[in-house]
Amino acid sequence: MEQMMMSTCINIIVAAASFLILWQIYRSRRNRTWAAPHGCTNWPVVGMLPSLICHASDFHDRYLTATLRRHGGTVELKGPWFSGMDSIVTSDPANVRHIQSGNFGNYPKGPVMKEVFEPFGDGIFTVDFESWVLQRKKLHLLIKNNRYKLLMEKATHAKLEYGMFQILDHLAENGDESDLQDIFQRFTFDAICIIVMGLDPRSLNIDFHDAPLAKAFDDIGKGIFRRHVIPKIAWKLQKWLRMGTEKQLSIAMQRFDDFLYSFISSRRKQIIAKRMDDEVEETVDDDLLTAHIKGEIMDKNDGVLVLTEDKFLRDMVLNLLGAGRSTIASTLVWLFWSLTNNPHVESKILAELNSNPPTLEKIHGDHRLYNEEEVNCLTYLHAAIMETLRLYPPLPINHKWAMEADLLPSGHHVRPKTRVFFSAYAMARMEDVWGPDCNEFKPERWITEKGEIQLVPSHRFATFNGGPRSCLGKEVSLIQLKIVAAAILWRYKIWVVDGHPVSVAMSTMLNMKHGLRVWISHRST
Repeated sequence: MEQMMMSTCINIIVAAASFLILWQIYRSRRNRTWAAPHGCTNWPVVGMLPSLICHASDFHDRYLTATLRRHGGTVELKGPWFSGMDSIVTSDPANVRHIQSGNFGNYPKGPVMKEVFEPFGDGIFTVDFESWVLQRKKLHLLIKNNRYKLLMEKATHAKLEYGMFQILDHLAENGDESDLQDIFQRFTFDAICIIVMGLDPRSLNIDFHDAPLAKAFDDIGKGIFRRHVIPKIAWKLQKWLRMGTEKQLSIAMQRFDDFLYSFISSRRKQIIAKRMDDEVEETVDDDLLTAHIKGEIMDKNDGVLVLTEDKFLRDMVLNLLGAGRSTIASTLVWLFWSLTNNPHVESKILAELNSNPPTLEKIHGDHRLYNEEEVNCLTYLHAAIMETLRLYPPLPINHKWAMEADLLPSGHHVRPKTRVFFSAYAMARMEDVWGPDCNEFKPERWITEKGEIQLVPSHRFATFNGGPRSCLGKEVSLIQLKIVAAAILWRYKIWVVDGHPVSVAMSTMLNMKHGLRVWISHRST
């Protein structure tokens, strides 16, 4: 009974807010006096929320990018009264550099992001200050180790050879239409699980049925996104009452946690048992979780074994899965879509692949597998991937929170506790940053006259962040992207189904709203 009453209250609140928004829109059509100086309609009481809702389907392009371009690269967005949603959004490289590096200490992730991304716990992508410094140091030791590159390469080759190739061969031979975005998301989830946990959930399968672990992970992502678009008071009440979208998120978290805590406990017991027999030593094949646990055991203090809490390991694993799955899949799907629209670029990549074949032992019939050293010779492919990351950054908007008042280089005043965003997506489309051809897919912009990769500062190319929070996995991610792209491009021709709509989904990641429906065929060899 109590839940029914609270549900009714929520519905009344939402209905009242909707009525107020519609009433203000009606009034504006008769008297357009509530316009903010930068062109976004600033309504009484509800601020710019109606404008954001009306442009939800084309938020990045026709709303945010167009507004930033029209008003010098920085805008102030007003939220509803007393909501704490007032924000500053920028694509100005000078402002981005100031936020990333110049006054880094004043712009942590902040409490708002930590609330919304609650499922990720106290992992590196949501925490600030000392906890972030500690985790970054630990991850740096793991990821920058050359063994991690070898592990990534081995896992990627295995999923290509015994997963991706089989799926694509089947689709090519049967002439079936398929969703390339779904295929890439399944592939990258399996690969990152192998790298982080040494476990293959086998979500990439020929029947395309959902693996329980992948399904729970996807449901967590959907729940986090809904927290972005539902008023805070609404999702907070839903969480308290365990109803609606928050109930679904809670169930997904519980399923994932039940598996993850059990898995971590079992893995730790196995390693400790080996320690008793003096068999604990780090190996090339160790996944990141195993390497972390072994590192604790081997680095015991005065003979006393001090173990990290399972909660820390759980948060570490979930954060790494999120980073390694979504970013790679997003980049791959936008890369192949861009190549279908730019066949001259695809032809140049194929010519480069022909001129730089892998070693004979990496050629399996009509398939090719490249290693790190070999893909590092593929300059034009690298440039095409960088151009994809420029135009379609996996994380289109980066979220910060101002601790104290500040003055941005653009002259905009930042009040304490203001949310500050910089849009890598919009920055890529600014002529004063990338030139008059900024909207073109042009890999040549990344190649110098000497034929080397052009270095671009992070405040102009913000896809991998910059300053102290620059992405630790940048180098390994680029290697993995090139290995996968080279293997697929060599053997398969991909083109988009006629009439398939391609647009950006309203999501925390830059995914395609309707997936990417494609036809696949074998290339003639």
